[in-house]
Amino acid sequence: MENIEYFDYQKVARAVGLPDKILNKIKREVKREFPSDKMLYELHVLRAIRSKYWQKSSKIR
Repeated sequence: MENIEYFDYQKVARAVGLPDKILNKIKREVKREFPSDKMLYELHVLRAIRSKYWQKSSKIR
């Protein structure tokens, strides 16, 4: 699922300054939820990045 086909979430991740470590964690979690649907996988990774929830949760851990 590395080749982006629907949503360029990597561009958004770079724009908001998301560290690669957190992006990889988001991708792993979303892949567990949507293992065979590439569009939903990419959409939910993008939504997780844009929500900026990762900023709050990365400070806690």
